[in-house]
Amino acid sequence: GAGGEAACEDRAPSGQEEYYEGDGAFLPPPEDESTFMDYVASQDIVKEYEAACQSAGRKPSHLVMMSLAQSVEAGRETFSIAAPGSHKSAFTCRLADEDMPIFASVFGPPARHLLSLDISYNVLTDVGAETLASGLLAGCSRLASFSARSNSIGPKGCEHICGALRDRATLTTLDLSYNPLGRDGGLSVVDLLRSSPRLLNLHLQDTEADIDVLVAIAEALLGNRLMLKVCNVENPRIQTLQEDHTIHFGRMLRVNTHLSEVYFGKMKVREDGVRQLVDFLLENKVLRVLDLRCNELGASGARHLGKLLAADCQLSRLNISNCRIGEKGNVDGARAIADALVKNRMLQHLDLNGNMLCGPALKTIADAIDQNSTLETLGLFQNQWDQPSSFKFHQILHDGARILPLRADFVTNEVITSEDNLRIDICLLDGFDSQ
Repeated sequence: GAGGEAACEDRAPSGQEEYYEGDGAFLPPPEDESTFMDYVASQDIVKEYEAACQSAGRKPSHLVMMSLAQSVEAGRETFSIAAPGSHKSAFTCRLADEDMPIFASVFGPPARHLLSLDISYNVLTDVGAETLASGLLAGCSRLASFSARSNSIGPKGCEHICGALRDRATLTTLDLSYNPLGRDGGLSVVDLLRSSPRLLNLHLQDTEADIDVLVAIAEALLGNRLMLKVCNVENPRIQTLQEDHTIHFGRMLRVNTHLSEVYFGKMKVREDGVRQLVDFLLENKVLRVLDLRCNELGASGARHLGKLLAADCQLSRLNISNCRIGEKGNVDGARAIADALVKNRMLQHLDLNGNMLCGPALKTIADAIDQNSTLETLGLFQNQWDQPSSFKFHQILHDGARILPLRADFVTNEVITSEDNLRIDICLLDGFDSQ
């Protein structure tokens, strides 16, 4: 992946030799010459896990056993555990606090060989997080990826996890989204971020982070010492009408040369905030993905974003869904985006869903897309269609002369009415993937 390649391009910390495995994650020199295969040669780790579960009166996780078996079969120096509770086989046996002492006792001894751990969508609380941190994570000297997304881990549990992972030179991905971390937990993550120059992906959406956490993240990324490429801080708890957080992120993005994806959904960004953000982004040449969904941009905010798209902008994906751009029949915001699309030659994906765009606004967008040859995917279904806009998009979606066919989250169907008139129906495309 791009993150792994970026990790490989940079030299190891001073005084350490470079050593890589698997997807390109940086690994420090092994503390000894033993590998995971050496460890499993002396004992059957799958049977050990099953026995520990039986002894504790817990049902073994099929996903844990499958991960272990796959690691053994692959014969690699490291192993991975992927046990997301969202998997169909984990529906009745999600991992809980009671499972973490088992993890510590069974996987603690070979912890230095653990490359990735995914315990997302389970039911861990602070108690389980503390046990996991002290019994397993503290010994994971080669851990590259950790996900505890969508559990019930609070500030205390987060503090223990971040303390165990601090100064981990190998860590490239951290996902603690959908946990009630709050202000204290969020600041613990910021401390971890500051000590993790090789962290590439940070996911903190829906963690009840407040403005102090957002400002701290922006300040940590202000220089170029950190290599973070993906930052997701969607849906924080913003209690003020001031937009200090937006301005701090804007100032950071003006000078940061590593971040390529930012996700600012539900961040209470308004017209004045996006105006200042755009002014800063005009100086940024590395950002590729900007997600501003569910903010209060309005038509005025769309005009500012049009200014960004019409400039020498390197964005390839822009999400401004549910931003009230076409509220009360306003066409000005759509017209600004449309004018920019005619000039833009970099944007590949645009999401304008849920903006209450009326028929004339949709027709304006369609006319611009007809002149744009680089846009590949479009989200637009959830708006207020009329026949002129439907006919225009029907023509675009069936235009065989386009250099790149346009894929949308809707399909158009010709319908012959009882009066022998032709009508175009717009239908949602199930399973649309914009990637």
